[in-house]
Amino acid sequence: MYTDSHNHTSHFSTDARMTAAELLSAAGKIGLEAVVITEHYEKDYPHEMHPEMFFDVDAYFESFHDWRKQVPKGLALYSGIELGYQTHLSKFYDNLVSSYPFDSVILSNHLYMGQDPYFYRACYESPKTEVYANYIDKQTEMILTCEKFDIVGHFDYIVRYSSYEDPKMRYADSPESFDRFLKAIVSKQKSLEINTRSIDKLKAKGIEDYWPDRKILERYLALGGDRVTLGSDSHDPSTLGLYFKETAEYLKSCGFRELTTYINRKENRTSIL
Repeated sequence: MYTDSHNHTSHFSTDARMTAAELLSAAGKIGLEAVVITEHYEKDYPHEMHPEMFFDVDAYFESFHDWRKQVPKGLALYSGIELGYQTHLSKFYDNLVSSYPFDSVILSNHLYMGQDPYFYRACYESPKTEVYANYIDKQTEMILTCEKFDIVGHFDYIVRYSSYEDPKMRYADSPESFDRFLKAIVSKQKSLEINTRSIDKLKAKGIEDYWPDRKILERYLALGGDRVTLGSDSHDPSTLGLYFKETAEYLKSCGFRELTTYINRKENRTSIL
């Protein structure tokens, strides 16, 4: 029984392709314990999107009240948001989150040098170690600058659209950057998301070693980091809970014993069986 802490619906996330009803139906069928609807909130997103990549939070909670009436028996539904970080938005996001009763808040960085790698593929013309180190350094800034969040979303997002022959992100490529990043998570007592959509992207590229780098996870543990959260980052029903059992087993092999989720912004831990 797992909680999928990262999901988007077409009601409030521009790039999603499922309704809340479809999400809940799929989650019930595969036996998830709970799902969190974490719609995109990308204020000042640098690329033109219609509609824009943020939403009316009051309207979200009105809809959330109705969605809870559709929840299948045995499934729990929690409210959430995925904040798209930019340096100038730190205080804005802290104030936004403080004003609403979210259960779970993901803070993510979708940008490299001010652009989303989904559109800005030219960023991969620079050496991999340089690009990945800069991306991780920006996430360290993100963690240290913002306060009102629970989960660091898909730390390896930049890997997804990489054109490198070996796109995997490894601790050995930039130990100093990773140490700063992991120490920031530990010091702020946040949870590191293991995003199974990133795993799926590497599998689709034919990468045999598609799991998050073991040395990153073992270093996180060695520094005192014991909070990890599973999120499928689903935008359609087919990926809900994707590889959760296998990922939990992998995390256990790395030394983790619990998974962390959030209810009313308070951490909830469950044992990895």
